[in-house]
Order: sequence, then structure tokens, then C-alpha cells
Amino acid sequence: IKVGRRGSQSGTLYVDGVQGHVAYPQRASNPVPDISRLILALSEEPLDHGSAQFQASHLEFTSVDVGNTASNVIPGQARAKFNIRYNDLHTRESLRDLVEQRLAKTAGNRIRARIVWEPSNSNVFVTKPGAFTELAVAAIEEVTGRRPELSTSGGTSDARFIASYCPVIEFGLVGQTMHQIDERTPVADLEKLTKIYRGILERYFG
Repeated sequence: IKVGRRGSQSGTLYVDGVQGHVAYPQRASNPVPDISRLILALSEEPLDHGSAQFQASHLEFTSVDVGNTASNVIPGQARAKFNIRYNDLHTRESLRDLVEQRLAKTAGNRIRARIVWEPSNSNVFVTKPGAFTELAVAAIEEVTGRRPELSTSGGTSDARFIASYCPVIEFGLVGQTMHQIDERTPVADLEKLTKIYRGILERYFG
């Protein structure tokens, strides 16, 4: 049972240099080595070590580009895209502040770097164990004979849009072929899931 989800925040790191010819490096400022140092610094130091409900937050760089098709020209700018999956030790604002502080520390006065943050509605949320989670656990255990684990792993979900208004838990089909061509599930799993959902409703309204 998913009882929470990590938040998601994306951004782009920009490093400005001075474009020039590779034969005259003294007249240019290459942003490629600089952005490499910043990527390493932001990736190496942990954001945290996890919390009671969540695994550790992590920052992953997903692309690096200079928009340069010439091998003999030093680019004027380098950029790198990244995504952070963060836990309940952070808010979106405190997370951004932490990353900005680490960037400024590594960049110092020499490297001209900035981050452009993407808008995000993927905030972290968690429903703490209690009567609501236990009624779902009981319904699942009755049908399957197994006691489910309460988890906050995985990506974001649409549950984030209602988590501010009411407790949210998520339970559904096994996602072995999720989002693949010919996505499918055994009919027996659908029948079991129907019984579980019925059991949850009966316990909730009973």
C-alpha cells in the first residue's frame, strides 16, 4: 500500500562562459569544466539520509548540453537538466534554498552559474499509519492471505492533488506491464482487487 509519495522538483543549471576559438583559450572562458565541477559537487553530497517514512532524497542530472556543433569552438554557455525526488524533511522552498547554497559555495566568485527552477505541483505527502490504513490492510489480508507493506517508494502520483484535503492511500493492480504496449493484467487479479475494494468499503461504512 502506498501511504505517501516523494516530492519532485526539476531545474536547469546554467553556466556562462566566453565563447572563443580553441587555438586562443586565453581569450575565452570554457564553461564545460566549470559545469562538470558543479555537477559533481551537487551530486556527491547527500541531501539527507532519509526519514522515518521516506528513503533519502536524491538529485539526478539527466542531460548536459552546450548546443555546439563545432569541435574547434569553445562554447559560451553550458546547461544541465536535473530532477530531485525529495522526502518530508524538505519543503519545495527549503530544498531549493539548500541546492542554491551548495551551488554558490562551489561556484564562488569565479564561476557564473544560476539555476532556473521549473514550476512544480508534485509536493511530498504522507498518510500516517492509523485506523484508515489498517482497514485497508485488513481487507487485503482477508482476500490474499498476506499482510501488505506500507510504502512511500516510487514516483509521484495523482494522489498529490487530493492529499491536502483528506487522507490518501493507494492500492491497485500489479504494474508489471504498466505503460507498455499490450499493457495487461490477469483476470484473477481483477477479481481479487474487486473483492478487496468491496472489503475496504464495507469496513469504512460498516
